[in-house]
Amino acid sequence: MHNPFVLLSAKLLQSLIQAGHTHFVRQTYPRGRKDVHDPVGATFLISHYTDGYRAQTHYDALAHDPHRFLYHIANEEHLKKLNMAAVQPPGYTIYSPLMAQPWKPNAEMAASIRSYISEKMNWTPGRNEMVKADLFTRFGELFINLKYGNHEIKVPLEEIENH
Repeated sequence: MHNPFVLLSAKLLQSLIQAGHTHFVRQTYPRGRKDVHDPVGATFLISHYTDGYRAQTHYDALAHDPHRFLYHIANEEHLKKLNMAAVQPPGYTIYSPLMAQPWKPNAEMAASIRSYISEKMNWTPGRNEMVKADLFTRFGELFINLKYGNHEIKVPLEEIENH
């Protein structure tokens, strides 16, 4: 599984807080595992918000996740837990939904996108025509936005990977 996100660190957490992020949502993040035999106990994604309402909406969308948690930094215990997560405690790998560099599909992903378009869409881009692919997240889930001419679709990354 493709994982473009960076590890959460103490420096990154402090930068997010200084930038006005007051709410954080933790969720299970299977994409963070290097492989199924990875000895790490759990992988999580902690998303950041400046708006409590948006954080609550994200949290509510994770009703199926037994590890979901909504942190508010005004709560000292929550801030302490966030700081603990940011040092990557043993047995855990914790990511932030930020990318170290702008995303560009690698050769394998580009081939999967082409295959998906060819089999699922009625698009017929010519050799010199480009389909633009951008990665984005919604509630911690990765999606690809595909644009071709005046056509546009948003597809869960998992759907393209498993195609």
